[in-house]
Amino acid sequence: MGRDGAAYGSILDQRSYKEEDIIRRDVAVIGGGASGTYGAITLGDMGKSVVLVEREKRLGGHENTYTDPVTGTHIDYGVQTYANISVSRDFFARFNIPVTNFTFPAGTTVYADFKSGHVLPRFSPGINFAPYVQQLTKYPDLAWSWNISTPVPKDLLLPFGDFVKKYHLEDLAFSVFSNPQGAANPPFLEQLTVNVLKITDESYLQGLQEGGDLVTANHDNGALYAAAQEELGSNALLSSTVIAAHRPSDDSCVSLVVKTPHGWKLVVASQLLVSIPLTIPNMAPFDLDNDERALFEKFHYSGYYTGIFKNTGLSKGTRYVNIDLDTEYHIPNLPGAYDITPTAVEGIFYYWFGSPKELSQKEIEAEMIATVRRLTNSSDEVPEFVAFASHSPFKLEVSAEDIQDRFYDKLFALQGKRKTWYTGAAVESHNSGELWNFTNALLHRMVDA
Repeated sequence: MGRDGAAYGSILDQRSYKEEDIIRRDVAVIGGGASGTYGAITLGDMGKSVVLVEREKRLGGHENTYTDPVTGTHIDYGVQTYANISVSRDFFARFNIPVTNFTFPAGTTVYADFKSGHVLPRFSPGINFAPYVQQLTKYPDLAWSWNISTPVPKDLLLPFGDFVKKYHLEDLAFSVFSNPQGAANPPFLEQLTVNVLKITDESYLQGLQEGGDLVTANHDNGALYAAAQEELGSNALLSSTVIAAHRPSDDSCVSLVVKTPHGWKLVVASQLLVSIPLTIPNMAPFDLDNDERALFEKFHYSGYYTGIFKNTGLSKGTRYVNIDLDTEYHIPNLPGAYDITPTAVEGIFYYWFGSPKELSQKEIEAEMIATVRRLTNSSDEVPEFVAFASHSPFKLEVSAEDIQDRFYDKLFALQGKRKTWYTGAAVESHNSGELWNFTNALLHRMVDA
C-alpha cells in the first residue's frame, strides 16, 4: 500500500510511511479541472511547490476532446469556447497554444420535440437580449462574485418564470434556457433568478456574438490541459483521491492521505486549494468542522452530461434542438437532451443531456437511442456511442432562504480558514475565463496570508 503499516495507529502519522511516500509541498491542489489546473500552474510560476490530486486519469475537468481515429480530427464535446479576455489569452500563450476567434458553424437547425419526434417548423427563439441585459446590469457584482447587497433584492429570489413575466422577457425565455444549459434542479422556470443571471451573464452573452469567444486554432481544447499535465509531471497525482485529512486550526501543516495507483501517499502541505464541487460526498474526507459541514450540506445540484455517437440516421449538417410542444415557452421537461449537434466529421454528432438528478451512462445512452429513433421515425437505428463524460454534480445552488441568510458571505468567510482556500464553479461560475480571474486573485491572497 506504500506504507510501513499501522504501527503508529494513524494513517495521518508520518511515521507510518516510508520517506519516499511522503510528499511535502507548499500547496496541495485538489481537482484538476479549469480552476485547479490554472491554480497549480500559476502557483508554480509564483515560485511555490505544488502537488495536484485528480480523480480522473487526465486533467481538464469539463473539457472533453475526442479524436476521430479515421480522420484524426479533434472534436471538442465538453467545453467549447473560452472568454476572450486577457487571462484566457495569457494562459494559452503560456503553453504556446494558438487561439482564434470562435465562428459559428454553417448548417441547419431543427427544433423538434424529442419526446415525440415532431418538428416545429416555424419556431424562432428570440435573439435580442437587450431587455435581459438591462436587468442584468442592475447587478454588476454578479459578473465576478456572489456579492449581494443586504437585504437581498427581491427580484433575485424570484422564480425565473415570474421574473420573465415581470420584465416581459417571454421572447427570450427559451434562448436563456437553451444556451448555457445545465440548470435542471429545480426545473428551469423554477430556478432562482440570481442563479440564471450567474450562468447567463454578460461574458456568456458576449460569446454568443460572432467572434466573441476564443477557441484553439486546431480545435483541440484538450491541448491546454495536456501541456499543463506534462509540465506538472509527477506533481500531478492522477486517478487519485483523498481518503483522509487533517486540516489544522493552528499554524501547522495540512496532511492528506491520497490513494493513488501506486499506493497510499501522505501529502504534507502548508496550504490547501480546493477546486472540486463542494458536496458532502466530495468533502467528507477533508476533516470538516461543524460550520463547514452545515454550509456544504445545503448545496443541491443538477445532472449534466455530454457524449458522442454515430450511425444515428440523423440528417448530416443538421443540429437538433429539443423543444416541448406542450409547455410554456416550449421549454422541455428534463431529463432529456438539450440538443444534438453535428461535428466536423460527417456522421458524428455530440449531445448535451440534463437531468434534475444524477443518471448512469447506461440510462442516458438508452434515452439517446430512443430520442434518435423518434427523430428519424425509425425503430432500426442503433447508434454507436464513442465517447461519454459526466459533468455532474453541476450548478451547485442553495435555496432562497439560505441566500437571505447570507449563505455566500458565510461560504467566503471560510477562505483561508484551517489553511484551506476554495475556488471552482461552486464559488464563482462555470465560465473558465471567470474562474481563472477569480483563482488568480485568490492565489495572491493565499501567498500573502
